[in-house]
Amino acid sequence: MQLFSALTLTVVTTLLTSAHGLVYIGEACSDSAAYDCTQDYSYIAICNGARWVEAAQCGAGCCAWPAGDPTPFCSC
Repeated sequence: MQLFSALTLTVVTTLLTSAHGLVYIGEACSDSAAYDCTQDYSYIAICNGARWVEAAQCGAGCCAWPAGDPTPFCSC
């Protein structure tokens, strides 16, 4: 069972990060209105033209952005 859990976590992490990098709230950015997941997958962040700011908190879920989706969303 632990092997299955570890494999599932690896696959999910790969899918979540395959198309997008992860950002830190407060980190510099320049693409106004760009979205991304934070490094801990707890938030959806938006670039305000200067810094990444919190757009949504995922609560008990996590931020996901599979390749092909137009924006990140809270899931898990």
